[in-house]
Amino acid sequence: MFALLSRTAYRLHEIDPAAWGTIGEAEWEKIAFVDGGNASIIKTPAAELQRIRTAVVTTKKNRLTGAAQKEGYLLAKLQPDSSGKIQCMAELTESTLEISSSELSSIGLESPGNGESTAALAKFCETARRISELNTASNAARRQRGGFIVLDGTLEAFNAAEMKAMKELMAAAADNKVIIGAVAKTCSLLTNSGESLTSAADGISEGKDGYVIVAEGISERHKAAVAAARLNSSSSYLFRIEAATAEDMKKLLPELKSQSNDLAFPGYPYGMLMADRFARISNADAELTKTKMRATATAEVKALLKHEKALDAHSILDRM
Repeated sequence: MFALLSRTAYRLHEIDPAAWGTIGEAEWEKIAFVDGGNASIIKTPAAELQRIRTAVVTTKKNRLTGAAQKEGYLLAKLQPDSSGKIQCMAELTESTLEISSSELSSIGLESPGNGESTAALAKFCETARRISELNTASNAARRQRGGFIVLDGTLEAFNAAEMKAMKELMAAAADNKVIIGAVAKTCSLLTNSGESLTSAADGISEGKDGYVIVAEGISERHKAAVAAARLNSSSSYLFRIEAATAEDMKKLLPELKSQSNDLAFPGYPYGMLMADRFARISNADAELTKTKMRATATAEVKALLKHEKALDAHSILDRM
């Protein structure tokens, strides 16, 4: 049984009981966990205003040693250029996010088809948030000597702008001997038998903590070892975890396991829990932000709110 991934982009490893590995002992290295959150504040067919936040949380010997947040507002608008092609114009306001205007302009817009403009705008904002996360991790790597930096999600780059930011992160990490990893909250990968990857890994684990490397990425967009791991034997959850190499994975997993005993979520690293908490923008936060904006709206925001009515009928019915 194998992960359902392209053999031209990945070196696949068989998922069988003999491949299930044990996790070694932690050396209690410093770890910086990086996560991001975003929420739509105003959405129209041709524009979207999002609030974006990134967070970096540092731990040492299972204790929180630091936490920092950065955030801002991103307004993305669809506009035709002189040839009639739809482009995305974006600007940040009230922002401390680690993303430049040139990086924003380098994000390609997925061509919106009929009725798909809002999806294209949402994807643009997601990419901007992701680049902010990668830049936050790069700056953390430049300040750190040794240890680990762990991202939320994956080490895969989904477009040219993300690939550039990922390469800069890996270069900064190599300069300071920092190991880069990632932990995904969810995993949608399947096996060639149609089973979910984490379910297949659970089936060979015998309920023990440990891991199985299922693939090693060999393409430019995803050079990483991909594993399914259980970080606490009392947990029913397995997570997709990545590191730049299989050797890095062996070093990373003990550190993650050492802080996966939190009663709030056994089997999930404490640092990732805290990074998520600091980065998350709740629905209540988003609604409060929107209410404040209505009260102090500029002419541009008032225009957006007027056009929002093209999309908000469902939300009104949902509240009835």
